[in-house]
Amino acid sequence: MAIVTSFRFTKNCGAICVDQESWHVWRRKNWFTDHLYSLIDPDQATRFGVELVYGGVGHPPYHLEVAEKARKLLREHLSRKDLDPAAVTAEKLGHVVLKAFQQVHRRRVDDKMEYLFGFNSDELNAGTFTNCQGTFPIQREEVKSRALKIVHGEEDTGYGPLTPPVEACLIGIDRHYGFSAFCLKEKDGVLGFQSCWFESLGQGRQGPAIRFAKLLNQRFLDSRRQGIGRDRGVFYLLDAISEAMDHYGQDGGFVRMMIIDGDAESATDRLRDIRDNAARLCVEIVKAQRNELLDRETAVDLMTDLTRPEPDIDAVESRFFKAVDDPMRLGKLLRRYKIEEPGLPEQGPEPRLFQADAVQTGAVREGDAS
Repeated sequence: MAIVTSFRFTKNCGAICVDQESWHVWRRKNWFTDHLYSLIDPDQATRFGVELVYGGVGHPPYHLEVAEKARKLLREHLSRKDLDPAAVTAEKLGHVVLKAFQQVHRRRVDDKMEYLFGFNSDELNAGTFTNCQGTFPIQREEVKSRALKIVHGEEDTGYGPLTPPVEACLIGIDRHYGFSAFCLKEKDGVLGFQSCWFESLGQGRQGPAIRFAKLLNQRFLDSRRQGIGRDRGVFYLLDAISEAMDHYGQDGGFVRMMIIDGDAESATDRLRDIRDNAARLCVEIVKAQRNELLDRETAVDLMTDLTRPEPDIDAVESRFFKAVDDPMRLGKLLRRYKIEEPGLPEQGPEPRLFQADAVQTGAVREGDAS
């Protein structure tokens, strides 16, 4: 969870994507951590025509706590009897999430000061603190100086040295504005509006930023405002995050992506969660295209099928390998061989796994392709 990236596809549609590699406890690494959360209850999302998805980078427990607190606050907010449905927008709901974000930050700061000194930030401001033995003034300058450093974020509150700064991207849709996206950063504590149709936060954020900038700078203003479209947008979003995973440390593992579509007719189509095997295959398709083994339009078509409800992953994988001129070369690429160097093994399982009769008889087993 070192990087989070979002992209606006059209006026009413966009997506957010995170990686699943995580570094913690100094140098321990895993490949299964992601922090991507849908925040609105399904019945309330249908009633108000809104969706809100939160994706974070940095310290994993921080984002879990924010998501749980935000869900509770949003549920209470949207349950108010005096709430006008026409007034519910992603921005206003974003301020509710910001409140949860700030509360978690404040709790972490207070916890560290309580642990070190026995008082919290309110007591620091008051200049006195109370415990079971009575009320005492805070007089020592070195104590006040260090406590202020904790409050101002100059001293961390327990993150590992390899953990990226705590930041989050929030995307949403509503009936008034369509798709909106926002940025939250622990060091700022504000809700920043995403104005350039994309956002990239965390380790290696420069890679997606460069990729999106190249894409958008080739389009006129009206075309940028209209958007690139849902299907092509999914491809470019994963292409951008693959740029970071290929060239920056701490980015990697599987990915997870959530697509929100304000034009969808059903609740299941309005929010689509792409994860596990489907997400992994999407990344492999992008990798093949980036290495010029697959043309872009075919890649977009394959990924469109993978992001439908209940995709047939085996069938898409078979079509994927059939669409390239050399399936064994693709197999070597996905198994991390350096395909431009001589001496690749001449044998491989790809012809056996991806011939037509293998798919028809169910011979393709999960995990055999890569």
